Amino acid sequence: MATRSRRNPPIDALRAHADDPNVVDVRVGGRTVATLPRARAETMGAAEGAAWTPALAARVSAAAAEALAREAALAFLARRAWSAALLAARLVRAGHDERAAAGAVAALLADGWLDDRAYAQARAGQLSRRGAMAAEALEHALVEEGVAERVARAAAKGEAGTAEDLAREAKAARRAGQGAARVAGRFARRGFDADSIRSALERAGYDLEA
Repeated sequence: MATRSRRNPPIDALRAHADDPNVVDVRVGGRTVATLPRARAETMGAAEGAAWTPALAARVSAAAAEALAREAALAFLARRAWSAALLAARLVRAGHDERAAAGAVAALLADGWLDDRAYAQARAGQLSRRGAMAAEALEHALVEEGVAERVARAAAKGEAGTAEDLAREAKAARRAGQGAARVAGRFARRGFDADSIRSALERAGYDLEA
């Protein structure tokens, strides 16, 4: 029994943090071996006097890593909106384990802190305010930011530039003295086809036969 006790020492205590009693330090052998939410620790069987087995240590370590990743994720979300995929990648770049990052993001999605549909809608609007964009170009931009194709397509459809938007922008560009070739190139980079571009330029009063 003495040998087994040395291999699996008991947990000394779950020491609550003064600023957040729902977060505890798991203490074993007089030192802190992990910090995580009390509820997670208790769910995994980490309690005062319980044997600190390798299996329990591995589970608690993974949960603690996920808790740290979640805390970092919330800090990122406080500064700006993120898609789930972009946030997971950002956590990994910040030094968090991939599994911990994925677990933290999954939990944030489940808790409603992350919503890729809302992100896609807001991001599509933000991109289109810089200038009219074709639906396919908007969809591609959102997919590049980790949004699922189906979600990206729906958001892009609602924010895509219309023929009226394109004509209005072309008229403003002509008044500003911008040449037809420059305007056409800009529209093409935003995904509009040649016929749509030509129609917008003609409505703006550009002489395309010169």
